[in-house]
Amino acid sequence: MSTDEKSPLVRHQVPIYVKFGIGGLAGVTGQALTHPMDVLKVRMQVYKSELLSTMKQTTRAQGLLGLYTGLSASLLRQITYTTTRLGIFNTMSEICEKRFGRLNYPTLISLGMLAGMIGALVGTPTDVVMVRMIADVGLPLEKRRSYKHAIDGLFRVFKEEGIHTLWAGAMATVCRAAIANGAQLGTYSRSKTMLKDTGHFEDGLPMQFVAGLMSGVVAATASLPMDIAKTRIQNWKESDKPPGTGKMLLTISRSEGFRSLWRGFLPYYARLAPNTVITMVAMDQLTRFYLTHFQS
Repeated sequence: MSTDEKSPLVRHQVPIYVKFGIGGLAGVTGQALTHPMDVLKVRMQVYKSELLSTMKQTTRAQGLLGLYTGLSASLLRQITYTTTRLGIFNTMSEICEKRFGRLNYPTLISLGMLAGMIGALVGTPTDVVMVRMIADVGLPLEKRRSYKHAIDGLFRVFKEEGIHTLWAGAMATVCRAAIANGAQLGTYSRSKTMLKDTGHFEDGLPMQFVAGLMSGVVAATASLPMDIAKTRIQNWKESDKPPGTGKMLLTISRSEGFRSLWRGFLPYYARLAPNTVITMVAMDQLTRFYLTHFQS
């Protein structure tokens, strides 16, 4: 790690509780605007359908509001998962930058992976409820879980299936989060540095926007297979226990083809890329707002 340049967040420290609050608010902002893509992605993965047919089936059965199924669980997931991952990432990166200066790419990826893994463990219960609420519409009426909202879903899973079910697919979730966050957070931070070094960008919205698009491509491509395994495990309806992450990936690859591990890539990227842009830009702007108006 080089020591040639200090970042603004090193020179102007932001309290840890503010970092976590900014991370959560940024995550909620991004998710609220991109949730329909999550709905389409989950239903494509669960029911092995194509994008256009999934859109038609969703709007035919539920209308346009069907694209916001499970929104309460999705937002609660951001409050738990994104608050934790961004808060931890920003805190750890500031500590490391203060000690070592500008961080290199492998270090940023490592910090992003660690932050994502911790956030995933915290957010898995809400992720389970979100996947089930979204997938419910494709089940026969007698098999639907029909959670009223996220809190109802959490209590019912705990009461009806045990606390361990709230962490169903935790391994796949943690692996996906490690890959996605390592790529997203590490690439985003590195991309901003690279863009600034070209001399064509200054620290602001244009640079944040381009860096977010770049990190979204890398994160979507790298993490989608784990996301599919996670979705299938969390929505498991058979009487026997769901297979582990590795076996699930192998089963999908063998029975549906290797390319099926990237099923739902278009809505996944269409959700992840703008979500990354919105979340990261919101995080940077909220941090700038705090430093401008509350930091003496």
